[in-house]
Amino acid sequence: MVLVLVLAAVGFFCILLFKFAIYALPAAIGVSVGYWAVTTGAGVVGGTLAGIVAGVLVFVLGQVVFTSSRSVLVRSIVAAIFVIPAIWAGYSLILQLSEMAGTSSPAWRHVFAVVGAAVIGWVSFTRLASPPPESSLS
Repeated sequence: MVLVLVLAAVGFFCILLFKFAIYALPAAIGVSVGYWAVTTGAGVVGGTLAGIVAGVLVFVLGQVVFTSSRSVLVRSIVAAIFVIPAIWAGYSLILQLSEMAGTSSPAWRHVFAVVGAAVIGWVSFTRLASPPPESSLS
């Protein structure tokens, strides 16, 4: 029974990774700004608020630039800025999950991590590049 719950939790975590891979950059910046704010005396509440505001601003700015620009070069740069952290996070996560799963060969763990990172990068790019869903209210 415990094994089933563990597998379900890992599966759910992987689904969350795929759904939220595009938010790796805003999350990393939000955590960094929040940590900086806490260490410079803003306190836990101030650091949390600063981190949330910074993460949201980065995401909104990226979305606005990506959707409003007609230049393929600008859109590609923005996509790369958002996709590269997602690839790195996916690589690190799959590397750790494959180690926890009992893969004894370091070479195979890296192979799994590279494949996982490629898939997560592709998913992140397609989610960023796809047009927003049509509203059913209009």
